[in-house]
Amino acid sequence: MGTRTVVVCVLLALSSVASGAIVSFDLSVEFSGATPPDGAAPWLNATFDDEDSPGSVMMTLTATNLTGAEFVSEWEFNLDPGLAPADLQFSSPIKTGSFDDPAISTSIDAFKADGAGYFDIKMDFSTGGGLNARFGAGEAVEYAITGADSLRAGSFSFLCTPADHGPFFIAAHVQNIGETGEDSGWITGIPDVPEPATLLLLAFGGLAILKRRRR
Repeated sequence: MGTRTVVVCVLLALSSVASGAIVSFDLSVEFSGATPPDGAAPWLNATFDDEDSPGSVMMTLTATNLTGAEFVSEWEFNLDPGLAPADLQFSSPIKTGSFDDPAISTSIDAFKADGAGYFDIKMDFSTGGGLNARFGAGEAVEYAITGADSLRAGSFSFLCTPADHGPFFIAAHVQNIGETGEDSGWITGIPDVPEPATLLLLAFGGLAILKRRRR
């Protein structure tokens, strides 16, 4: 395989990731050194679906394996650096459960998740009001996200600006963990498709091998 062929294959792969119809994150790693949720991982899932058409993405957040009174207090995401977080528009939520609607904030590198890095989108869920107000076990929420003609599911599969930990693609804070409910932990996960950065590394590695063979 020649150098030009490798480059073309990589560009096609990158295009496929950027336009992928569905990107899903299983949050199954506690990264802050605190207490992980009690249930089996993954504890949360975030799925982005553009139905193979740019301009609108359905985001679904699910508390897949939280248990008891555990709940999510905040959830943070990244956006393609070529897009402006402030341009995003979120529909009214479609909810499975009785929790309060989260507050949504958007700004470039404005939100820090326990030293994990700086994220572009933050969702603040209720921490008061009892179990009925909190986003907990078995609950889910969906939003249609618009505001950019080129928006795709893959637009949310980017690493945050690194800080003390990470960088990560996504982060969420789970509270009320443990027998007394006094523990909490930050969790993260990776997308189920290769992100552009990984594909680029593979491409450069392949090109380096080809050059050595030619020598």
